Amino acid sequence: MSLKIFTGLPGSGKTSALIDEMINRKNSGGQVLLILSSEHEALTKRPNVKPGGLMGCRDKNKSYPIDAVMDSSEAASMLAIQTSGTMVVFDEAQYFQPALVGSWQTASERGVDVLVGTPSVHQLQLLADITHEPVHLEVECSCGKGPATEVLFEDDLTYPKHLCSECHSTQKTEAIASMLADVKRSEPFPNKLHTYQPFYGLDMQDWELVRTDCPARLNIILDAVSRCSSVGLKVDDPVGEASFIDLGCCSGFFADAMAHRGFRSAGVDVSKDFIAWASKLANIKAQDISYTQEDLLVYLTSSERRFDVISSFATVQWVMVQKGYEAGLKCFEAIFEKADSICVIEMGYTTEPIYRDKITDRPTEIDRQWVLDLMEQSGQFDTIELHPMGENGIWRDVFVGFKEAPSSPRVFDDFPAVGATQTSNASGYWSDNWVGQELDVCFRADTDISKVRLYGWCPEECSGASMTLRLSDQKPKEVKVKSGKFKIDLNCSLRKGDLFGFHASVDRSFRAEGDNRDLSVILRELKFR
Repeated sequence: MSLKIFTGLPGSGKTSALIDEMINRKNSGGQVLLILSSEHEALTKRPNVKPGGLMGCRDKNKSYPIDAVMDSSEAASMLAIQTSGTMVVFDEAQYFQPALVGSWQTASERGVDVLVGTPSVHQLQLLADITHEPVHLEVECSCGKGPATEVLFEDDLTYPKHLCSECHSTQKTEAIASMLADVKRSEPFPNKLHTYQPFYGLDMQDWELVRTDCPARLNIILDAVSRCSSVGLKVDDPVGEASFIDLGCCSGFFADAMAHRGFRSAGVDVSKDFIAWASKLANIKAQDISYTQEDLLVYLTSSERRFDVISSFATVQWVMVQKGYEAGLKCFEAIFEKADSICVIEMGYTTEPIYRDKITDRPTEIDRQWVLDLMEQSGQFDTIELHPMGENGIWRDVFVGFKEAPSSPRVFDDFPAVGATQTSNASGYWSDNWVGQELDVCFRADTDISKVRLYGWCPEECSGASMTLRLSDQKPKEVKVKSGKFKIDLNCSLRKGDLFGFHASVDRSFRAEGDNRDLSVILRELKFR
């Protein structure tokens, strides 16, 4: 039997060695079959990967024609009909399913010469129990002290530097420092340790960051992914990666984080600097992340790519500022359509001073209810979840749309509400029923609702405080509360299934001895009827 497995660092010469084997066999009159995988866009997006296309290597003088591009099942069937003495070669084998290892073994036992380049970890685990000839190709580190154990990419992912562990650690640190120095020199905060968002996985503790809530927003994405069966199946697939794109990606925090978790990531931003920094860091980390510098509307209307998960944080309002209200609606239409499983949205509201007077052609205020209505009316989502501003420190509301029902519901704090289903954690509420000066929580109406009644208790320290209640965009109610028990009724008009927010504010607070919370009142029950 002949089953040869070629391993080594990227750029160590595995493909070159396979081409030599195939040319030698062909020149001696033997039959050769070169097969590549059709199961992963890392290969299929390459223009040469097609029957009759040439498989090349870093030696420009070497290439070999590709016979077939097929999936694992088709490859197994092809192997099954090959006769003894035929050479069948699988390059970039990591893009085939691990189960194909059994077909390699069976074919080799029949006398077929099977050569495999760059097997996956899963394939190597199966090969450990199978007789085969390992061929490990080594490259010397540039320091000349021994073989390379790591690679470092600089300008792209084509030609790596081969380095020992010590040299890799030193040069990677230097490359990251050089990239951060570029950030420091750049606008809008030149010569300051100040930038918009952190870089994922880098120590940014000395930097002043505009968006400190990136980890909290990432956790929202990860929570949604953990409750989406279709995405979970792809994440667990050894070959079929789930896909993710961040629209308005800035310097790549979310794309980097999702790539770290096994997603095939992409990012789009109009800023040349942001894309340059994100791309540089991806190369340093050897991540195949597709970053594109492009106007968002142009990208969405010109690209046919779809993604399992799409995020867009506070980006579409800028399209509206620059190109008008209708342009923003076109963006959302495309975003909702191109998200196959999950869509995560943050929108800058026109109630914010920065946007209040800039979207001049809007027919209405752009606020929480506007986003909820837009997502619901699109008809694209089975379930819409709302993470309200303030939840775990997030700056703005974050909306999560699921194309299919989540595999499990969100788990919320035990908020005392009757007649409506809680759809967000309660910001400004504690499990002992105390609330602060600002309470914000979201619900879905269990039935038609015409009245809300709040039962509470006011401490002596806040007696006479002014309390304001509001349901989404409906008319608020302001009352004075005295110490002791109180109840407040608020009229409304909600239909069964409506998503809505409940907001309460109190203009006084106090701190109890030994308690560092700013407390206002106790909420005993919130009843919708």
